[in-house]
Amino acid sequence: RVWGMDFGSRLGLAAGFDKDAEILAGLPHLGFGFAEIGTVTPRPQPGNDRPRLFRDAAGSALFNRMGFNGLGAPLVSQRLSAMRERLPELFRVGVNLGKNKDTPNDAAASDYVLAASAFEGLADYVVINVSSPNTPGLRSLQSAQALQPIIEGVNQVITGWKKRPPLLLKLAPEIQGVELGEVMHAAEGWGIDGWVLTNTLAGTRGNLSGGWSGGPLTERSRSVLIEARRHTGLPIISVGGILSEEEALKRIEAGADLVQIYSGWIFGGP
Repeated sequence: RVWGMDFGSRLGLAAGFDKDAEILAGLPHLGFGFAEIGTVTPRPQPGNDRPRLFRDAAGSALFNRMGFNGLGAPLVSQRLSAMRERLPELFRVGVNLGKNKDTPNDAAASDYVLAASAFEGLADYVVINVSSPNTPGLRSLQSAQALQPIIEGVNQVITGWKKRPPLLLKLAPEIQGVELGEVMHAAEGWGIDGWVLTNTLAGTRGNLSGGWSGGPLTERSRSVLIEARRHTGLPIISVGGILSEEEALKRIEAGADLVQIYSGWIFGGP
């Protein structure tokens, strides 16, 4: 039970897999207690040029440079609306929000507000994603100054809904130390109800820039969780490099309320 909601299990599917709410109906049958759809942008966009997703099976790693490809909030919300009644009562759906690539950072708040507005009554929780390495300049929005209008804008929208869902912030694994504490303290003051820690680890593969998940992220993501738990009493969803049951239990013991997988499901199967 987290945020006053019962979950069918602690295990969720991380954002970036079911970007457009296509496979939700099947996930409860595989043991998932929740799924985070998206990242959803206000308008449809194609994402970065292909190839943009690579496997490193030896390292249980994925490298992606997807770039928020998706159908856009209006269509995804319609699809989620049509599917909700087929989902078990205890299966929860989070909606991960991002901005369009061509929206300048100084107008980013309006994109997050617009995307959120499409999901009234549909999202069990909402996530502000400012931590993908694949949208140019997006990670610069992780500063307290840039975050404030985004968080306050989305919070104002969802507070006007008949039932306000929890609002979460997803951060990059590179944010640690003093910076992590400052961001967490400020964001909770603006209405954040919990955390998704962490996104992919920025890096390169050949001459391509993108984000690593799976094996390369395990230690960093776990250490950010441990550090974050010292700064907050709010719920944390731990994600990144959880490739085994043992690692999932380590995250829960370190203070995670829920865990999400992506690469572990790719390489380990159901």
